[in-house]
Amino acid sequence: MSSEILLAQRIDLVNHMSMTLQPPTPDHVAEALAASIRNGTLMPGQTFPSERDLCDRFGVGRNTVRSAITNLQSMGLVDQEFGCRPRVAAPTLGKFLAGVGDAARHLFSETEGRAYLEQARLFLELSLVRYAVTHATHAHIAAMIEAIKEGEAGLGERAAFCNADVRFHRVLAEIPGNPIFVALHEAFVERLMNERTVPSDFDTYIRRSHNEHKELVGAMLDKDVDRAEKIMTEHLARTFASHFRDALAGSEI
Repeated sequence: MSSEILLAQRIDLVNHMSMTLQPPTPDHVAEALAASIRNGTLMPGQTFPSERDLCDRFGVGRNTVRSAITNLQSMGLVDQEFGCRPRVAAPTLGKFLAGVGDAARHLFSETEGRAYLEQARLFLELSLVRYAVTHATHAHIAAMIEAIKEGEAGLGERAAFCNADVRFHRVLAEIPGNPIFVALHEAFVERLMNERTVPSDFDTYIRRSHNEHKELVGAMLDKDVDRAEKIMTEHLARTFASHFRDALAGSEI
């Protein structure tokens, strides 16, 4: 690696250290490397220096370097394959939010945390459906209908129906053309839907969900914002209530 790159990375670290007046920590090292990625010193696809090189460069131990790389990975700045040296990844919103979703999954593993996430989903999808009624294109409607057909074919199988369910709701996130909504859907909503426990009345539950999908598209075709919002509210609130009933049934009182 050239002396200019080494100097730039040392300057990045010194700048961070001068602000904190603390010895190097994984956060300091990660931020110095992230700064090198932002300024183009480290380019996407390029391998990171070896652990030994990074240890010498920043005056830290291997554990600090490994933790720093893990931090970068959570930011979506590292591509890691088993047995290979990590490479610089091009930062994207989707990767960043996926990392946030991974970090947050433990917060949402309990009933209270899932309640917060379900509420956030309700706010997001109600806004999306109101927008979709007036802005969805024929291509969007066609994609939703295809997801409905896929769900109907998978009514007898949980995994198949859940995949179609995720696909249907993803189309709603795509309609505004804002990548933040799609990234939020992938990071949180998809995970919530895929990791939800199977309700005790599963057959009834999925058939009702399937019918609500069809009713929602019908409201969109009729350009009926209020009806579409009502259907979506009932759709998500029922799912939310079903989860809590099962959680209550499984608790010891």
